[in-house]
Amino acid sequence: MAVLESLRSKAGVLLVGIIGLALLSFVLGDLFGNGSSGGFFSAANNSVGEINGRTISYEEYQQTVDYFTSVYNAMYGQSAASGDVTDEIREQAWQALVRRYLFDKEYDNLGIKVSSDELFDLIQGRNPSPLVVRNFSNPQTGEFDRGFVLRYLQNIDQNPDAKFYWLFLEKEIINQRKQAKLSVLVSKAMYVTSADARNTFDNEAKSVSIQYVSSPLSSYPDSLIKVTSRDIKKYYNAHKQQYKQTASRDLELVTFAITPSEEDDRAAGSWIENLAPEFKNATDLAQFTTLHSDVPFNAAYHKKGDLPELFDSFAFSADKSDMLGPVLDGSAYKMARIVEVRMLPDSVKARHILLDPSRGMDAARKTADSIRTALRAGADFAELAAKYSIDQAANEKGGDLGWFSQSAMVKPFGDSCFFASKGHVLVVETQFGVHVVEVTDKGIAEKKVQLAVVERAVEPSRTTRERIFSSANELATQSPDRAAFTAKSDEKGYTRRPALRVTINDKSVGSLQEARELVRWAYNSKEGAISPIFEIDNNFVVALLSTVREDGYAPVKQVASEISVELVREKKAAAIAETMKNATDLNSLAESLSLSVQTLDNVNFSSFYLPGVGVEPKLAAVASASKENQVSAPVEGLSGVYVFTVTSVKAADNDDNRLAQEKSRLQASVPMRISYELFETLHVEANIKDLRGKIY
Repeated sequence: MAVLESLRSKAGVLLVGIIGLALLSFVLGDLFGNGSSGGFFSAANNSVGEINGRTISYEEYQQTVDYFTSVYNAMYGQSAASGDVTDEIREQAWQALVRRYLFDKEYDNLGIKVSSDELFDLIQGRNPSPLVVRNFSNPQTGEFDRGFVLRYLQNIDQNPDAKFYWLFLEKEIINQRKQAKLSVLVSKAMYVTSADARNTFDNEAKSVSIQYVSSPLSSYPDSLIKVTSRDIKKYYNAHKQQYKQTASRDLELVTFAITPSEEDDRAAGSWIENLAPEFKNATDLAQFTTLHSDVPFNAAYHKKGDLPELFDSFAFSADKSDMLGPVLDGSAYKMARIVEVRMLPDSVKARHILLDPSRGMDAARKTADSIRTALRAGADFAELAAKYSIDQAANEKGGDLGWFSQSAMVKPFGDSCFFASKGHVLVVETQFGVHVVEVTDKGIAEKKVQLAVVERAVEPSRTTRERIFSSANELATQSPDRAAFTAKSDEKGYTRRPALRVTINDKSVGSLQEARELVRWAYNSKEGAISPIFEIDNNFVVALLSTVREDGYAPVKQVASEISVELVREKKAAAIAETMKNATDLNSLAESLSLSVQTLDNVNFSSFYLPGVGVEPKLAAVASASKENQVSAPVEGLSGVYVFTVTSVKAADNDDNRLAQEKSRLQASVPMRISYELFETLHVEANIKDLRGKIY
C-alpha cells in the first residue's frame, strides 16, 4: 500500500512514462482476444475502423478504452476520469490497437520474443527497462532505486491495485523490448555504402558561382494563357497521386454569442446592492459568503501583492469593520470584508508518521496518541516513523517532508502545520489516514489576510438566452439550402467564419473548442446541408456544410481551380522559356529582354533558398550539376525562368578521413530514423480507417 501511494504521488510521471513512452500499446492481446463482433449492433454499424484489413468492432475498441480507463482510475485513486482525460484515453486506446495489429504480425514472423531471464534483467538486473527506471527513481536525486522495486514486489500480493499495476507495467516492458529488437533488426539491414557517402558529401561540399538572367513569370500576362477542361483532366491523370486525401469537411459558421444584456447587468447590480447591508452587519462572514456568493468562501490567507490591486489595497489598509464595494470587477459585482489577520510564514518544514487507517480510525487514533506521548517524552522520531508509518518515501528521510507551502498539502494538514508553533507535535486526520506531525522549522512570519468576497456574476437571463436563440433559429429554419443561408446571413449582417479541413476526430471547429456534436453532424450530412442549432462554448451555432471530402482521391471538380493555377504557371514558364531558348550570351539576352545580368555565389545541390532569388530548388540542382562557361538552357522555376552560366566551381575535396566521417555520420543516423519510419511505413501499408468520430 505504501509503495503504491508513493507511485500515486507521482502519477503524472508514471502515466507519461507508460502512456507517452509506450503509447499504452501491445497489452491488449491477452486481455481482449480477437475482438470478434457480436452483441447489440448490426455488422454495418458495429465498426469503429479498420487496421491492416481487420475490422475493429465497437466492442473491442470499448473494451480497450475500459481497460485503460481502469488503469487511469486506479492510478489516481478515482472512480471516474474527466472529459478531457476520457478523450485522451480513447485516443491512446486507438493508437494501442493500431500498433498491436501492425507489429504483432512482424514479431511472430521474425520470432521476436523476450525470455524470462531477459525480463528479470529488465526489471532487477544491470540493464533495467526505461519504464522501470522512469517509475522507480528517487524523486530527489533522479537515480534509479532498486530498493523501491523490491519493496513494491514484496508487498504486491497485499494490494490488488499494486498487482494490477505490475501486470500492466510488465507487459509494457516486454513489448517495448520487442519493439526495440525489431528496430535494431531492421536498422542492421540498412547499410550506407561509400558511394552513398560520396554522393551526400559532394552534394553538400561542392558549390558553384553563377551569372544569370531571370525573367519573372509575372511579366507574362495571364490573359494570354488559356486552360481547358481537357488540360485539367490530363494534368490530373498525370499527377493523381498528389490529390490523394483523407476525409475532411469544410464548414461556414455563424455564431451567436450568449452574452448578458444591459438588463442582466442591472439585475445583478441591484441584487448585490440589496444584499450589501446584510453583508455589512454579518458576524459569520465565511458562512454568509458560502450561502450567498456565486463563488464559495476561500479560506486562504493572502500576503500583500497576492490579490488584485483593488482588493489588495483594501485588505492591507482597512479595518475588519470596513467593507469594499459593491464594485463591478470584470464580469461580476463584488463586495469584500476582512475575516481575519494573522502573522504567517510562506512555508514550513515538518515531518510526519502516517498511520494506516485500514484497521479502523479508532485504532489509528489510539496509536497516534501513544506515539505523540512517546515523542514528547524524547523518543526518536525517525525510529518510530520506520516502525509505524506507511509513507515509505518520507520514511527514507526519517519522516521528513521538507519545506512546503500551505496550499501544497490537503487543507487539514496544511492549516495545522502553519498555525502550530515550531517544535509542536500534533495529531491530524486527513483522507489518507491519521498523521503524527512535528513542525521542525518555519519561515519568517508576515502579515496575511483572510478575505470574504461575495460575488454576483453578470450572466444572461432566460429572456436574454431566448432572444439570442430566436435569432439563431430564424437563420436555421429559414435557410433550406446554401443560397438561402448565404443570403439570409448577408441580410442580417452575420459574419460567416470558415472552418476548413475538419477531420472526423477533431474536437474543435475553428475557434469553437467543444464541438464534437457539430463534427458528428458534419460527417453524417450531405454537402450543402444546414445544421440545426448547436450550443457550443457559450454560443448558439448554425453551420453550412460547404465541402465534403472523402478518403481516396479528390475528384477533378474539387481540385480543378488548384490545377488551373499550376497549369497557368507552367504555360507562362514555357512561353517565357521559348523567348530565351536560343541564348548564347547572357549580356545579349539581358539586353534583348530589358533585363540585367546578376551574380549568385555558393549555390549547391542542397540549396533551398537562394539570396535575391527565393525558393528555386530546380535552379540550384541544375546549376550545381552544370559545367563552367556554358550558357544553360532555360530553367523553368517556381517564380521565373532562368538562363545562367557557371563562372566557378568549388569542388568537394577527396579527403578520405572526411569521407569516412560522413559515412559514419550517415550510418549513425539510421537507428534514429528506423523507429519512426518503420511505423510510418507499416501505417501507410495498413490502410487504416478511423471511423470513431461517427460514434464519439
